[in-house]
Amino acid sequence: MLGYLISYMIFGGILLAYGSDWFIEGSTRVAKHFNVSNFVIGATIVAFGTSLPEIVTSSGAALSGSPGLAVGNAVGSCIANIGIILGISVLMYPLIIKKRAIIKNGNIYLLATILLVILGYNGFSRFDGLILFLFMITYVIYTIKTSESDDEEIISDLTTKKASIFIVVGLLAVILGSDLFIEGAKGIAEYFNVPESIIGFSLVAFGTSLPELASSVAAAKRKLGSIVLGNVIGSNIANTCIALSFSAMIVDIPKYNVELMVNTIMALLIIFTMNREKIKKMLKFKNYRTDYFSKIDRIDGISYILIYLIFLAYLLGYIF
Repeated sequence: MLGYLISYMIFGGILLAYGSDWFIEGSTRVAKHFNVSNFVIGATIVAFGTSLPEIVTSSGAALSGSPGLAVGNAVGSCIANIGIILGISVLMYPLIIKKRAIIKNGNIYLLATILLVILGYNGFSRFDGLILFLFMITYVIYTIKTSESDDEEIISDLTTKKASIFIVVGLLAVILGSDLFIEGAKGIAEYFNVPESIIGFSLVAFGTSLPELASSVAAAKRKLGSIVLGNVIGSNIANTCIALSFSAMIVDIPKYNVELMVNTIMALLIIFTMNREKIKKMLKFKNYRTDYFSKIDRIDGISYILIYLIFLAYLLGYIF
């Protein structure tokens, strides 16, 4: 039994890695055909596509009467997206931020995170879920209307027809891979009698974040920093404003204030690093840069990963 569960995780991980790479390759080619900017590609097409596992898993958990698993998956994935996905991507390839739209969308993400804390202080009701979903619609409209031209060139020899096939096949592989990985991870956790909420915030959250990891690393390797940040920010907004909102509209979700606070700390940290040069200028530091807004480097990546590991230690009861 345990061997089958481990094989599910391994095979699911392989599908996630290849599927995400195919999806980002195809989606960027098709979007560029319609003159869509890289950040919009990352913040909408790639972000929502790779967030489908969270949306489906959280909604399914809510329908099956497991609200702890639903909120754990949605919010836990947000924490993993910054702590692991962005952390590993930056550790491999530091990111330079030059586009104002990225900063603005990051600030919108912070607003969404604060809204999440306010609405979820006593748990999430159906009305709270509706508010989050309306925020999501507003974000998509704003992102498309305020997108800027890019200086990051995407080179691809794919035709639009082949790119469309890549999108469909890649997305199917991502969804199937996530399903296999989650089934294996949940089975292993249940095999060792791990509580449902811990499963949601750790194994399931990490498993459904694997598409973001594969897509972000693939984009970072191609030096497409706009897509990396757009993917993380867009995915986190999708996780909270779609995955969590759908779950809340299905069933009332209990409060998890500590976990929401960790998510807020992560959001504040990424906003700080994205606005670092601006903050230096405001504080009248002499070594601030004017040729870019900020640089998220390897030290930042290490800090993201460390905070995530501390969070996992808390979940497992090793600290506090």
